[in-house]
Amino acid sequence: MDTSKPTLKQKAYHELKEFFGIALYLWVILALFQLYRSLLLEEEHINVVAHQWFAVINALALGKIFLIAKALHLGDWADDWPLIYPTLLKSALFTIVLACFKILEDAGLGMYRGKSFQESIADLGGGTLNGILCVSLILFVTLIPFFVLTELQGVLGEGKLMRLFFRPRNSFTPATDQSSDVGIATPSSAKRFDRS
Repeated sequence: MDTSKPTLKQKAYHELKEFFGIALYLWVILALFQLYRSLLLEEEHINVVAHQWFAVINALALGKIFLIAKALHLGDWADDWPLIYPTLLKSALFTIVLACFKILEDAGLGMYRGKSFQESIADLGGGTLNGILCVSLILFVTLIPFFVLTELQGVLGEGKLMRLFFRPRNSFTPATDQSSDVGIATPSSAKRFDRS
């Protein structure tokens, strides 16, 4: 086992890969928000083109904020608890960070353009407290699967979760299958319990 520290190039590659994974996840969420918003406005006969480039730019900006919060170990103090707790805690904390950043970003851009604070955040949940809380709750729920995967990745080890998802099940044999340690049913273990 190689216990040497990763090189700067390896760390940069890992950070870049993680950044693009986070940005891609956030882009999917934001693009769906934008598409849904344009469909709702279309029902009211308000013609709005869904500019997906805004979703891309926001995903990249929020992805960077996400990485900074992660580098500051936001919520890591709960890592020794059962997985449900750090998953929900990190989803909530990162939702708060991303929502605050988005409000500040919209307010700053609006004020630069000479708009009031209320006018600046009008696109974020209608600019009302209830709308912003609703959007934040949706963001919280959509971050849960992300943190489920990252917490499982932390428990299983680097790359093992991806192998579980993207390798055929028959490639896991009882001798090399480590998933039984965490109670994951594999085809070989499932056959042992088949009563047919």
